[in-house]
Amino acid sequence: IISARSEAASRLASSMGRVAHPALSLPLLCAALAMSCFPRSLAFGQAALPSLARHALKAARNSHAASLCFVPSHLQHSSGVSRASLASSSQFQQRRTLASGPGLRTSPYARTTRVKMGAGGKSMDVDEVVDTAAPGGEQGDEPFQKYQGEIFCNRALNMKRIRAVGFDMDYTLAQYIPETFEILAHRGAMAKLVNVMGYPAEILSLPDYDPTYFQRGLMIDKRRGNIIKMDRHMYVKVAFHGTTLMPKAERVATYGTMKHKDYTPADFANIDTLFSLPDAFMYSQLVSFVDAHRDTHPALRDKSYAQIYKDVRRSVDLCHRDGVIKDEVMEDPARYIESEPGIVDLLKRLKLSGRKVFLMTNSLWDYTHAVMNHICGKSRKDQWDFEWLDLFDLVIVGACKPSFLEDPNLSLFRVHPEDGRLSNMDAALFDPAATSLAQGKVFQGGNWQHLHYLLGDAVTSGEQVMYVGDHMFSDVIRGKRSLGWRTTLVVPELEHEVDVGLQEAMRVKRIEELRELRDELDEWGDRLALLLVDCNNDDNCAVSS
Repeated sequence: IISARSEAASRLASSMGRVAHPALSLPLLCAALAMSCFPRSLAFGQAALPSLARHALKAARNSHAASLCFVPSHLQHSSGVSRASLASSSQFQQRRTLASGPGLRTSPYARTTRVKMGAGGKSMDVDEVVDTAAPGGEQGDEPFQKYQGEIFCNRALNMKRIRAVGFDMDYTLAQYIPETFEILAHRGAMAKLVNVMGYPAEILSLPDYDPTYFQRGLMIDKRRGNIIKMDRHMYVKVAFHGTTLMPKAERVATYGTMKHKDYTPADFANIDTLFSLPDAFMYSQLVSFVDAHRDTHPALRDKSYAQIYKDVRRSVDLCHRDGVIKDEVMEDPARYIESEPGIVDLLKRLKLSGRKVFLMTNSLWDYTHAVMNHICGKSRKDQWDFEWLDLFDLVIVGACKPSFLEDPNLSLFRVHPEDGRLSNMDAALFDPAATSLAQGKVFQGGNWQHLHYLLGDAVTSGEQVMYVGDHMFSDVIRGKRSLGWRTTLVVPELEHEVDVGLQEAMRVKRIEELRELRDELDEWGDRLALLLVDCNNDDNCAVSS
């Protein structure tokens, strides 16, 4: 478009300074118009031409396609070029096409900028492309593909060799709602601390659990009462004493010289499950409370930080054992567990593929029965039935992981679903698997040998089993190292991180495109600087070196 308008190009060039070489008409035109790339108007004279060309002339590398070249408004009447004309290189062609010839409407992305040009200070209107894609989700953001449930693989896996697929239940098939479930656990455990362990009733007035306060991957320093965040080099980057952020000097003095061997389980506890998040929050609250009230409450004077941690763990375990948490969830599962209708379809597809599908959870039968009915869309007790068992070839409750994967001496019991009774399975490893399963497929306890045996001829080695869980140690590491299972880790916190990464990838791509354009413009600017001449109105001038 631009190269065909040699007369218009010459007129523009004459306003910027005489150019003797006819081949420079297009580069100078692009140089004059490339200022549209900048967010504000620029004023420059004849001496600024090399600098301007440096930003623009890479766009004129090809005679017919410049990366970003815009036609000034005052030329459109004399030359017939549309105001919104744009010659785009291939890298911008795919991203956005504005307009490309006479008769096209002005692009919605174009705006007019008033620019002073030439030694005489003449002004002209330049159409400018305005990118409305703003970061941060504002209107005009370029669309990006959010996380759609893809599975990320750390190594190649041939699914043809997988003959059985197993699932954990809590935080795997069943995703709990933090705002209700974890607050329920926090309140129940605080009540146990007061009613069973003699803590002052004032702790019941402490703030409720905040699901955003901590996340997995932190560590509890039980001896010092701290919550710490470490990097992969075992350097403590952030530390809280109770609920108070530790100053850098104190943090470095405490942990700066510690080595890997110093972080022993006796003094440190990992926050590696979603169940442990309320524990960490409660521990930090109690540390701050005890520090502030040792003198006013005699029962707290001898409480060490390690004893506080033991009390927190005991109170949470009591809540799980006596039904304070699980009985409440069973009364109204929809309030505490997210609805996941796609889970049922997933399990059905796996069974149709010919693979064995099993459920292995540490939860006991009554709670498992309630949660699985909710997952199948039956949340009320009067709707519960045993149809969900058809989704599995084998169900093991009360598995006591990770001992299930390590101790070959654990006993297996049969569960009678109608009333929850247990019966011995002394001959579990001697009777044919089909015989054992004919009397029911729900069991409690046992060990990995029972599991492999009951899966029958489908599984002859651990590498034919894939297990999906949420616990890094008891579900993933132990199954892989001890038995050779293929394992899948469910990390719900990463969904947001993946979405942010995908969105930022588009920003990074655009930055790379702009950098490439800048480099090309710099290159052509340097070339043009060697060719510019001052002709002093002499038509026969020569190009200076």
